[in-house]
Amino acid sequence: MKRSNRLARGRAVGVLCAVAASLSLLSACSSDDGDDTSSGTKQADRAAEQAAATASASASPRLSEDQAERRKLITATKVDWDKAAMTAEKEVSGGKLLEIELGDDDQGNPEWDAEVVASDGTSTDVRIDGVTGKVTKSEKDKDQDAGDKKENTDKLAAAEITSMKAAETATDRKKGTVTSVGLDDSDGGPTVWAVDVVTPATWVKTTFDIDAGNGKVLHENIDRD
Repeated sequence: MKRSNRLARGRAVGVLCAVAASLSLLSACSSDDGDDTSSGTKQADRAAEQAAATASASASPRLSEDQAERRKLITATKVDWDKAAMTAEKEVSGGKLLEIELGDDDQGNPEWDAEVVASDGTSTDVRIDGVTGKVTKSEKDKDQDAGDKKENTDKLAAAEITSMKAAETATDRKKGTVTSVGLDDSDGGPTVWAVDVVTPATWVKTTFDIDAGNGKVLHENIDRD
């Protein structure tokens, strides 16, 4: 009788051990599944982040060297072309703007380079700081002769519309920032105002040739470089 009880107790202990072992195994499996789920979630998150980064890069097209330079100059410039032009004209008695263009100085800072013509045709190079609007240089062209002076006065005489009106005509056609305005003779045609307009969204430059006599747009050229 005692032996029988010992066997019964032994079997009971064995069953309890088996149950405990099973529970331990289930617990381990459950832990492993949790790790797998956590790892999978992290991988999915990383994949989503990479996809978002790729989409963002695709949404921002790479700029060419010229486009990047335009962006740099325009974003740093605080003085618009028309204000710079008026400042340049005041430097020359009776002076009228022949051309003006946005560039950079020796330190890489934005600078307006203007050519202003006096009543006798003498041209003066006037530089205006693109940030402060102050004149940094004013110097007459020493190499010009009588023919050069006559050419300047002839161009200005042929211009029935002003540089301001020409720029307004250009920006009506293409919204953007004016970076250059210049009076010139077209090949065998009328005198024109050439106006450069840069579109900030793409930094692409569009040049308009505008008849200086009647204000009509004669030609439009897009520089995508």
